[in-house]
Amino acid sequence: MTAVAVVGLGAMGSRIAARLLAAGHEVIVWTRSAEKTEPLTAIGAAAAASPAEAASRVGVLITMVADPAALRSVTEGPGGVAAGAGASLSVVEMSTVGPAAVARLAAVLPPATGLVDAPVLGSRAEAESGSLVILAGGPAPLVDRVSPVLSALGSVLHVGSLGAGAAAKLVANAAHFGALGAFGETIALARGLGLQAEAAHRVLAATPLAGQDARRWAAIEAGEYPPRFRLSLAGKDARLIADAAAAAGVDLRLTTAAGSWLAEAERAGLGNRDYTAMVTTIMGVGDRSPSRLRPDARPQTGGAGPADYDGLIIDLDGVIWRGGDPIPGAADAIAAMRSTGTRVLFATNEPRRSRSALAARLAEIGIPATAADVLTSAAVAARVAGSLTGPAGRRVLVVGPPALHEEMKGAGFQLVAGEEAREAEVVVVGGHEEFDYRELRAAVAAVRAGARLLATGRDAVFPMPDGPWPATGAILAAIETAGGVRAVVVGKPERIMFDIACEALPGCARIGVIGDHLSTDIEGARRAGLAAVLVLTGLTSQADLARAPVTPDLVLDSLAALPQAILATS
Repeated sequence: MTAVAVVGLGAMGSRIAARLLAAGHEVIVWTRSAEKTEPLTAIGAAAAASPAEAASRVGVLITMVADPAALRSVTEGPGGVAAGAGASLSVVEMSTVGPAAVARLAAVLPPATGLVDAPVLGSRAEAESGSLVILAGGPAPLVDRVSPVLSALGSVLHVGSLGAGAAAKLVANAAHFGALGAFGETIALARGLGLQAEAAHRVLAATPLAGQDARRWAAIEAGEYPPRFRLSLAGKDARLIADAAAAAGVDLRLTTAAGSWLAEAERAGLGNRDYTAMVTTIMGVGDRSPSRLRPDARPQTGGAGPADYDGLIIDLDGVIWRGGDPIPGAADAIAAMRSTGTRVLFATNEPRRSRSALAARLAEIGIPATAADVLTSAAVAARVAGSLTGPAGRRVLVVGPPALHEEMKGAGFQLVAGEEAREAEVVVVGGHEEFDYRELRAAVAAVRAGARLLATGRDAVFPMPDGPWPATGAILAAIETAGGVRAVVVGKPERIMFDIACEALPGCARIGVIGDHLSTDIEGARRAGLAAVLVLTGLTSQADLARAPVTPDLVLDSLAALPQAILATS
């Protein structure tokens, strides 16, 4: 039998190790908490001092950890798997971490070390019984080599080259989350329309949601959700799906909605229950987050409103300042919000200034801020570019201001010059005044040579005291036209920027967005399932609002009116 190491002994990893022991394999285990190895060493496993030691002692090493950060921590560095890996080792990555994390792992392992990505369909019971479905990605000979080990855990489905297993798992989970979200919303609709529970049960049994109904009805009726698949892990997977979709330029509206329900359920304290508990949030049972409004919400005169916010994502241009000149009352409004305990994050598509420079400007006009209080689309672009390339292909052509160059360099990218444009893996575009034909030609050469095209926004203009100025979207249009490709845009209104903004407000359960632009700020808030407040000090006028396809929850003449609006709804 093969000597196998299992790194990560959570709910799934511990069961995988036990299953391999029962099949007669020599098993070496490692996890951060030494006491978690004791039940396995008691039945024959050996404990390693580090992932590197485990890798050096076996022919096959399985990683089963919570997320990409955990995978990096056990595979990289002097004690990581890569440090102990050799030509005789095959690594089988079974976590749900997404294709970008698999690409990074491939880059840090020695070239001669084999790697298969093999996340699973199934949970604890399937791991215990050996009935998991294993989605394997990698060269066929290598998948065949590790299949005798994996067959003790379930059936192996070879889905393609390296990274295909991780991609397949995200596809499968998108289907699960979408189906559960649709199921929850149909139950909520049935209740809202006064349909009796038994009648709704019979109706759903005759629809494509029959499987969801059969599996979940009893748990929902009982209000009990023992964890098979923890909701917090489902939320993590939903974020991986959103990141992968954004990187691929895929618009996932239904899956995005399901992800917002999972996020709301986690903020409501349901993270340690089974992800089916998301339905509780959809139905409005338990601790709802009232200002986490859905796209059909409207301003309310009582109940949910600005007074309920414990976190705000606030635009800069057109809200705090216009062309750098402070908008009257904005600083006092921010101070009033902070005095109530509301946390504030400033989020902008402006690529021309760094986060620290924007924080310094905020401080100059009387709004205390640090770089951590500011999120720019340039910072989001660096994060997304990393998911597109992995560490093996970190050459980027930047068409943008110095702040965008610094953001990409700070994220570990190698910047290429115009004459090296065809070597770029990614082109990142941000508006700047020095844009010229030479930059346009370099960007077009890069994308026509196969580089991915990213942009910090699609805003055609931004507000200035003397009228609108051309913004990133104007430059991007020229590159897209000549390059023959459409860019992946990461700034507002894209969901990923709002997800990252929410991550920067930890502990906040009721988050609202304040902006001046209907098609970026308000549309973006809607996509993210956040409450939306429009101010009329920027690009949007009352006349624009009257014919707008998207409606904010609240309209203010300026940010200065926010404290009064709070008093009116409290």
